Amino acid sequence: MRLAYLFSRFPVVSQTFCDSEMLALQAAGVPLVIGSLNPPPNRFRHERLAQLRAEVIYPPPPHALQPPPDDPLWLPMADLARQHLERYGPAFKPLVRARNAWHFAREFQRRHITHLHVHFANRATHTALFLHQVGFSFSFTAHAQDFMVDLGNDDLLREMMRAATFTAAVSDYSRNLLLQICPDAAPRIHRVYNGIDAAQFPRAQPAASSSEAFRLISIGRLIDFKGFPILLEAVAALVQQGLPIQLQIIGEGPQRPALEAHIDRLQLRGHVRLRGTLSQEQIKQALAASHAFVLASLTDAKGATDILPTVILEAMACGLPVVSTTLAGIPEMVLHRHTGLLAPPADAPALAAHLATLAQDPDLRARLGSDGLQRVQNHFALHHTAAQLASLFPSQASLPPPPAAPVLALLDHPNPPDPALAAELDFLHSQPAVALLATRPTAPLPDLEFLPDATVLESHWFRQPELVAQVEALRPLVGPVDSELFYLAARRAVYLATQVPLRHWQHIHALRAASLLPAWLLHHLTGLPLSATLEANHQQSRTVLAKLLPACSRGSHSDPKLPSLLPDLLQLAPPPKPRRRFLFLPPLPPPPPTDPAAFWLPWLASF
Repeated sequence: MRLAYLFSRFPVVSQTFCDSEMLALQAAGVPLVIGSLNPPPNRFRHERLAQLRAEVIYPPPPHALQPPPDDPLWLPMADLARQHLERYGPAFKPLVRARNAWHFAREFQRRHITHLHVHFANRATHTALFLHQVGFSFSFTAHAQDFMVDLGNDDLLREMMRAATFTAAVSDYSRNLLLQICPDAAPRIHRVYNGIDAAQFPRAQPAASSSEAFRLISIGRLIDFKGFPILLEAVAALVQQGLPIQLQIIGEGPQRPALEAHIDRLQLRGHVRLRGTLSQEQIKQALAASHAFVLASLTDAKGATDILPTVILEAMACGLPVVSTTLAGIPEMVLHRHTGLLAPPADAPALAAHLATLAQDPDLRARLGSDGLQRVQNHFALHHTAAQLASLFPSQASLPPPPAAPVLALLDHPNPPDPALAAELDFLHSQPAVALLATRPTAPLPDLEFLPDATVLESHWFRQPELVAQVEALRPLVGPVDSELFYLAARRAVYLATQVPLRHWQHIHALRAASLLPAWLLHHLTGLPLSATLEANHQQSRTVLAKLLPACSRGSHSDPKLPSLLPDLLQLAPPPKPRRRFLFLPPLPPPPPTDPAAFWLPWLASF
């Protein structure tokens, strides 16, 4: 089966359970495509995301997301948007959901996707309702805060649950809440734990003696319902008792200034360290070096709370004892006095008492940690939870992979196109062998793909040091290019190089002079052949173009000054109008001057 995951935003540093689930499905042979309604919040990536062989699709910029009024995919979505505007109000942004759904419907159809899965009952699941209008089936995993607080409308939740093939709940606690809201969906509500692969985590030594202190670790976003102020008060009580203790808190968030001030008030600077955001591998190392894990989860003023915190499973996978609270689904992971110790939420003295017990009893730490690891392996094993989820997806006919578009045509500054380029674009839009991609979104051209947000390009730049080194080594070869323009083109080229194995491009074509530099860099990074089309009134340095054009195997131009710069390279055909065309060795017959298909068809026939 071909499966798409649809996210409100991907990737997100705290949603490692989503990454684990997709990697497990990938390992089981399920081809995945990922759709993200919004760009990621920053360029940070966990290391293991490099293992995910899924194409990630983002919507184009809003001005380019304009469905034709009579489009058959758009009409039912527009009708549902009008209904939802009346039923739920403008705060739920039904028109935005419909436009995003229209974009992803076309992208998913091209990739033979018929079913999509969503994590969290929120914007992405609302968008899935619009995709359902045009024949896509969908399912979603509900957590608790998403539908209890974030969604803000039980009627919309019921509509989503009734339309979904199934709803997965991450805990029995969550499933019971869903049953209360939508009892008629009971046969299609399944508890599916977020799983974890314990083999990927190092083993801690919780009973190991330390001449310095009891090493405690907590992980989570610095937000209210993680209960970090309560934890700090518990640690302060232990310090006052004379117990040597060191706490590190891994995570970032809006509560950091308040926590810094609270640490100062409690005089804990020598005992507590806020480490900020760390990668998954760094977190594993920190867990393995600790004696115990603690998470003081509580319910905040808005009713938001932890449900089944993945960080608890990660600590248990390392063999650490866990101290947490009797909240939501946490007791489904941590069995009191068997795999950890649980205190009432917001009860600093009780939390401190449990921490003191573990600090003074290494044998208890070892027993709780060992039993916790066993519980993870028996009840939360990733291969089991992913298989359970996969068994719920609707069966699909085995389809061949969708045909790839072997030619990547890059276009920069597409507005306003000159007449020759406009004719060429009209022709290329009809060619399944050509993937049209705009490197800069400045015009709402139909069926044009756009590069993703700059944060995506930046993340690939920082995660591909070998490609970065290669592209920087090419800089002296391109001539007098402004540094800002070079590195903009370089980031685009590095990102596109990572997409070649996913998209199966075989040739690169620059559709405009401004596109030649990123296309030339991509050619050198991948070894793919290169060609170009240059317009008459471009603003690019002809000195630079003269450096880049020798790498091209074919091309056309209407630049009257270009032949004088490259007299030995250009083999000019008779001067057709509206543009002259140059052909590189090996020469090809000159095409008729007014038919863009004549330039492309003999070449496209080879793909």
